[in-house]
Amino acid sequence: MVELVQRVRTHHHCDLVAVHDPAAAVLADFQAKASIGFASTSFAELLASGIDFVVLAGPIADRLEQVQEAAAQGAHILVLSPFAPDLATATTMVAICEANEVRLGVLVPEFADPVAEQLRRMLVADWLGGIVCVQAILGDDTRLRGSVTAPSHPFVELVSRHIHLASWLTGRSVQRVTAQTTRSFARDEDGGVATAILRGNVACTFAAYQTTPVRAFAVHGTDGGFRLAGDRLWLRGQREFRGHVFDYMTPGQELAIGRCELVPELTALAPESELVGRFARWIEDTDDFPCPAEQALEDVRVVDALLRAAKSGHTETVG
Repeated sequence: MVELVQRVRTHHHCDLVAVHDPAAAVLADFQAKASIGFASTSFAELLASGIDFVVLAGPIADRLEQVQEAAAQGAHILVLSPFAPDLATATTMVAICEANEVRLGVLVPEFADPVAEQLRRMLVADWLGGIVCVQAILGDDTRLRGSVTAPSHPFVELVSRHIHLASWLTGRSVQRVTAQTTRSFARDEDGGVATAILRGNVACTFAAYQTTPVRAFAVHGTDGGFRLAGDRLWLRGQREFRGHVFDYMTPGQELAIGRCELVPELTALAPESELVGRFARWIEDTDDFPCPAEQALEDVRVVDALLRAAKSGHTETVG
């Protein structure tokens, strides 16, 4: 979270001026490291400090109560992914914010990546032809290393992020899903694989593991494709594309790019891509936001269908 504060302070659209944590020692340490003036172990005191919006980064089990309190005070709400622990909670959160006329959004880390934004523009420009399939894998071993104690399902914690990314990049909603879960090092499910069919019969595969650090996302089309894996980007398309991050100049040729090669461009674009600032601009109607509550709720419906499919062993319809 200190890194989040540092990223926010690369621009002037907003600032993090108050912080809350129920654990006094954790709160004091964070306040000192992040140089934030106001700190309280009371969430109500945080809301009363005069803030315009709140960023919820704590346990998702606390989300509903905090959303209720913040919305009642007229504070807009940005939550870190995952959005909510279940569909019923997500639906209630959206309804509360609509009733109180406050904005609600989800901070999905991948949406702050200028490379992902350029790839979205390339898809819109028909750069790789018709979309055929999406492949995604995401892992996080912090739970295995003992850094996280609260239980969380891999579909909720991890797959949800790539569902957000898939719907945002392709502009297509998920229609039906299948899923299986695994137990390797934990008493409960700590991994799983799922398939999804997007509108237009685009096939997706999602894999998530809470036992290994891994990150890869790929989209393949009739005339090319791209794959993000770690700090590397591979791509091949059917036409030239001049982008705000990199250029693709030789149609049909494979191009591999390391992020180390894009440092000047990514550094220059980072302030405008930072999502807390973008949320602040969205509140002021001077920018859009990639994952507003309505889209987040649709994606939670997909996660709910995945959980149902993992239990039933059958194909489940989203909705």
